[in-house]
Amino acid sequence: MRMRNHLLIPALVVIGLSLAVPAQALRAPNNVGDLVRAGEIMPFEVIQRRVLQDNPGEYMGAQFDQGTRVYRFRFLRDGNLINVDVDARTGQPVRRRQSY
Repeated sequence: MRMRNHLLIPALVVIGLSLAVPAQALRAPNNVGDLVRAGEIMPFEVIQRRVLQDNPGEYMGAQFDQGTRVYRFRFLRDGNLINVDVDARTGQPVRRRQSY
């Protein structure tokens, strides 16, 4: 009986580890491309096109906050930095802030 337990425990560990790998694959997407393919957010290019049309000034770039699913677009206008936050799920602006 002792020999069976000795072999059973490593076998159970191997089985448990093999089951853990597929569980990781079921986790939420962890990069922008995965989120777009999963339908959780809109493609960056679609949102960027809208934001660029609606905001005058020199486009400085954008960042994505994965936790809030918000893109932050930055513009320079009249020496001021303008931050435009856009919900990546809907494409709607959620905040516009000007830094002096």
